[in-house]
Amino acid sequence: MASSPELIAPGVHRVDASGLSNAINVLLLENDDGLTLVDTGAPNSVGRIREAIAALGSGPEDLRRIFLTHHHPDHAGGLLDLMEWAPQAELGAPPYEAEIISGRRARDVPSSAIFRPIARRQKVPTAPVGKVLREGDLVSGFRVVPTPGHSLGHVSLLRDPDGLLFTADAFGCLPRKIRVGVRKALCTDPQLARRSAQRLLGEDFSTVIFAHGRTLRKDAKERLREAVARCNY
Repeated sequence: MASSPELIAPGVHRVDASGLSNAINVLLLENDDGLTLVDTGAPNSVGRIREAIAALGSGPEDLRRIFLTHHHPDHAGGLLDLMEWAPQAELGAPPYEAEIISGRRARDVPSSAIFRPIARRQKVPTAPVGKVLREGDLVSGFRVVPTPGHSLGHVSLLRDPDGLLFTADAFGCLPRKIRVGVRKALCTDPQLARRSAQRLLGEDFSTVIFAHGRTLRKDAKERLREAVARCNY
């Protein structure tokens, strides 16, 4: 049974997009005109996201925007089913990722030779991207912060007034330890991922939401700084 969305901050809800708590997190952001969904989870995440929207008293007509931080299947896998359910929702993505999501560029492959054959067999849903968002652009009040490395066009989102950071996969915490890029083997360019993580520490934030892992509220920046310091790639 799907859990209710977790209210992280005013207008910001974390949704479990898989049956395991905090294994795959997506965000529902409230706007004056409806909802924005950040990432779509895996192909089997759609039912849980729809239930989360219903739990907020909303329906498909209220989903106004979908924004993808990057194209990996645990973030973009539910895209086509959600767009069929809410056809009026505008799809947004960063420039490089938009090229992949729209089908004009091949997907990135992991740095690990073990994972490359698996990645090549995975399908990336393709759909027209209606809005390309660049560094500094806003997604429902969150500023787009480029953090390439996990994928080459990967971005994180930061809401400046209250220091709320959604790292997407710039950092991750599976199963327990916080790591740069979630896992080295899953990054397209691990060294670039580390440089992006280091740059992210220069931003002003106090609460951290991961795409994979529990939300950090206490000593959040210090915890991320420790993860960068022990990163060996």
